[in-house]
Order: sequence, then structure tokens, then C-alpha cells
Amino acid sequence: MGALDSEESLVEAIKGLFFVAPGALDLKDDAALLPHVPGRQRVVTTDVVVEGVDFDRALYPVLYAGTRAMLQNLSDVGAMGGAPLGFVWSLAIPSSWGEHDVLDFARGAAVPAKLARCALYGGDLSRIDGPMVCSITAFGDVEGAPLLRSGARPGDDVWLSSPLGASAAGLRRLRQGDAPREPGPFRAWLAALPELEARAVRAHLHPVLPDGARLVGHANACMDVSDGLSLDAHRLAHASRVRLELDALDAAVDPAATREDALAGGEDWALLFTARGAPPIEAVRIGRVAQATSDDEVGVWVEGQRLAPRGWEHFRSHR
Repeated sequence: MGALDSEESLVEAIKGLFFVAPGALDLKDDAALLPHVPGRQRVVTTDVVVEGVDFDRALYPVLYAGTRAMLQNLSDVGAMGGAPLGFVWSLAIPSSWGEHDVLDFARGAAVPAKLARCALYGGDLSRIDGPMVCSITAFGDVEGAPLLRSGARPGDDVWLSSPLGASAAGLRRLRQGDAPREPGPFRAWLAALPELEARAVRAHLHPVLPDGARLVGHANACMDVSDGLSLDAHRLAHASRVRLELDALDAAVDPAATREDALAGGEDWALLFTARGAPPIEAVRIGRVAQATSDDEVGVWVEGQRLAPRGWEHFRSHR
């Protein structure tokens, strides 16, 4: 497979990688028809992935860039209690990318999409004089009341679906620059790494997402941790106007990571939620929700000290 000579043939090749729903009309029309399911609410999210900002082809096979692009959208749907239904996407492809590169990116995205039964409903292809850009809009259905950031109540416990920080540790390991860029050699390289290093790299490239739909009716507030615990917990606290007291912060740190990785690393895509009673998914308790008696108390507290929000923000910092 070489140059990108035909949009139609590329669309057909991409279509063959995904589950295509009947409402997608075989991807031959300019729009799709979404099914309506009575008694459910639809969740919609969108994310853009930019080469050189959100992924670096020098660090790992482009296959994993596609996987990560899809996972961050599926994570947003799950964080609101939604079961994924489908997605549309737009790919702006630079002249430096051949058909093999585009299909590898699509193959990577197809893996989590198929596992989640998230169908391709359509999209758009374009050329770009710059880095590759992928925009995905995913949607799903919530059976019950959607999970919001604003629902935390005093008396709730604070939970994480898994410890954090391994993704940041994995990115740090990848930046050492010795990983092959082809999938086969890369998998062999990964298998040869020490256990904790391999755990961290896997957490960065293809984490296993929790089933947020199972928290509907149990969790009072929920969001995914994409930008670091200190920043995302701060967002949940302010949305709910409460004080989050993290009295078991050590439980939030993955064995492959440092506390700083967990607090400010980001891209773990674990669920941060508040609830009363043991949750129906695997999770670790890291604190409790307390009433904020003033605006100054709204936020995140550790051992009586206010935790400053730190993490990834596109317009304020760089990883």
C-alpha cells in the first residue's frame, strides 16, 4: 500500500475495519440515521487528536495513536454512564502519510471500537499541509439518569476505578526512544521489558476502560481522570460545590508510578466518582466528600492542606 490516490478506495478499506450500523447507510450518504431508544438519554462527546501534540510517531507505532484516540472518546461516554453506540470522525491527512499509515491508525481505533460495539456511522477525509489531525465524535445511551460532575454530596465516599499514574510513567519510558515503530518488533520489545515498565507502557497505549454504565443509579457524581487527579478532582469539587478530603491518597498511586504521576500525569482514563456504599465495579476508596462551609473550602484537601490543581491543560502547560 502506497500513496493516497483514491478517497473512495480508502473509505472502503477503513469501512472494512469497523462494525458499520444499518443507520450508517453503508457510508454511501452524506449523513447517518441514529436509532431512537425510548427511555434512554443520548450522550455525545468529541475530542481532537493532533500529531505532535497528542501523539508522537517517533515513540511507538501509529496503530496505538488510533487506539488512544478512540479510547479517550469511549471514556467520556462511559464517564456519564453511557453504553457506546457509535461514532463519526474526520481525518486530516498530511502528505507525509501513506495509505499504510492511515489504515494502521484506523486499525488501532477499530480494536476498542469493536470491543465496545461502537459502530462507525460516517466521517470525512481531507488533506492537510501540516500534522495529522483526527477528530472523533462518539455517542452512547444512558439507561437511567446520566452521571454528572455536579452530583457529589457530603457523606459520599470518593472512589477511583483503578490507581493512577501508570500512563505518565509509560510515556516517560517511551520517551527514552528505544522502542521500535513497527507493531511486530514493538510487541517483542514490550514483552522483554521489566514487569512494571511493561505495565506502565501498556497503561499509556491501551488501558482497559471501566464499565461506567454499571455506576448508573449508584454513583452520585462521576468523571474520567484524563488530566491528572489533582486537576480533575478539583473540577469535580467545584462542579458540586463540595470539599473533597483525600484521606487515602496512597491508594490512588499505581505500583508502576509515583505520587506526582498520579496527581499531575493524566491520561489514565480511570473513573473518579462519589458514592455511598461499595460500588458495583472494581474500585479503590481514596477519600470522602465533606460540606464546604465557604467558597474558600471548595476544592481538594489532603491532610488538612488544600491541594493545588496541577495537570495537563492545553493552553497553560506542556507535558
